[in-house]
Amino acid sequence: MRIEDTNGEEINSLEDWANIFDTPQGKKHWKAGRSAHSIADFILNRCGEKRIVKLLERVVPEEVVLEKAIPEFEVRFDQFGRGRVHDLGVFGTTHSGKSIFIGIESKVDELFNRTVSEVYLEAKAKQIAGEATNAPARIEDLLRLNFHNIDPSVFDVRYQLLYATAGTVAVNRDLCVLLILVFKTHLYDELKALDNYRDYLKFIALADSSEILTDEGQTVAHRISVGGKELFSIYENILLRES
Repeated sequence: MRIEDTNGEEINSLEDWANIFDTPQGKKHWKAGRSAHSIADFILNRCGEKRIVKLLERVVPEEVVLEKAIPEFEVRFDQFGRGRVHDLGVFGTTHSGKSIFIGIESKVDELFNRTVSEVYLEAKAKQIAGEATNAPARIEDLLRLNFHNIDPSVFDVRYQLLYATAGTVAVNRDLCVLLILVFKTHLYDELKALDNYRDYLKFIALADSSEILTDEGQTVAHRISVGGKELFSIYENILLRES
């Protein structure tokens, strides 16, 4: 699998990968043990490609070949503002010739953003105060995309999960997979990880989804309908201690 930046330059090392975060804001996220560094280390040094292919076997009933991966890969899913930025966007094909996209979300001690209600109320307050913002319209569209029934309970869902799904199915591929990898590094926070897992299951329970049974006890996989499109979702914990 070729790894490249958004300009098409090949990435062969952690140093190459780090260049993506060579900005004042980006440098805050590039730290050993944190999510950005962990996904890079996993892919480059820990046989991450093979592990991802093995995970895909749980939801795709045929051989998958990964061809290209792009860190910080942005996908536009609506006409409002910036798109969904995947920690890693991966493209490949199946044995039968189907195209596949895997949007990877890397976690260590980070939560799934704020709740929909927090983001929506803040945006509406700005709108009422006369500030121009498309955020309320975007959030409303994302709610309609992810849920058949819009009731107060959906506002308790973590907002990041809504645009993570939208920004995965928006890629024009035969198969789309949202892969959430929780890395257990020396900075891993078990309580935050438990909150994330509960938030993920809350979203799954409200979405139009069905569980995919796997033979691995810690792998959680689901089939989700997002705007009428099928999305496979996998939630997996990866032990990633210093070697």
